[in-house]
Amino acid sequence: MSPADFASSSTALLVDVGGVLLLPNAALLTPVVARHGGAGTEEEFLRAHYAAHNAAFPARGALRDYYELLPRFAGVPADRLPAAVEDYRAVSRTRNMWHAPDPASRAALAEFTGEEVRVAIVSQADGRIARMLREAAMCQEGEGPGVTVDAVLDSAVVGYDKPDPRFFRAALDAVGTTCDRAVHVGDTVPADVRGAQAADILAVHYDPYDDCDDPGDHEHVRTLAEVRAFLPAPVRCSPRAAG
Repeated sequence: MSPADFASSSTALLVDVGGVLLLPNAALLTPVVARHGGAGTEEEFLRAHYAAHNAAFPARGALRDYYELLPRFAGVPADRLPAAVEDYRAVSRTRNMWHAPDPASRAALAEFTGEEVRVAIVSQADGRIARMLREAAMCQEGEGPGVTVDAVLDSAVVGYDKPDPRFFRAALDAVGTTCDRAVHVGDTVPADVRGAQAADILAVHYDPYDDCDDPGDHEHVRTLAEVRAFLPAPVRCSPRAAG
């Protein structure tokens, strides 16, 4: 098997960032909704986040405003919703609040790279995702504080946004494999699932609480580690017979 054959047979995992590797910072955001009568614990806040996110970006139907939905899913009383929405939106404008690393996802990422799965990070971002991942000690290309991955692709740098299939194909090129040897996992159906499907890559929806409105349309996992069940089996080179 030539080096080119080996590259094309590599198993690859393409991973979204927001909602999978980096989460909304519950420590900072829970008090925002709590002071309006909403979720009082970080666990409750994150549960509300995923429910609101899936409602805002459904598999079917029109997109909705996540910032309008989050306080409602967080249990804010109806008469306090307008103030809570404005408060939550204002706090979120101060910085990118999706910067809290998920320890379980980091551990899974390390396991995948340790098993020689080629990993590409595929994020719709603003040119700063590589720095955010490094600062969070989640992952990076080369040596660093996080897990070493094969590629980090930022849509603002690559030039294509999700769900453009060219963005996903660029990730395949970056790790030297083909669509039939890759799996993509992300938390947003219109961007992640539809984009991967358009690129003929197996699409897996990261859906920790089974909030997806069309569960029969694509595969689902509750944790990043569960993606292992969908990865193609490694291709082993058979010893060449002696001539």
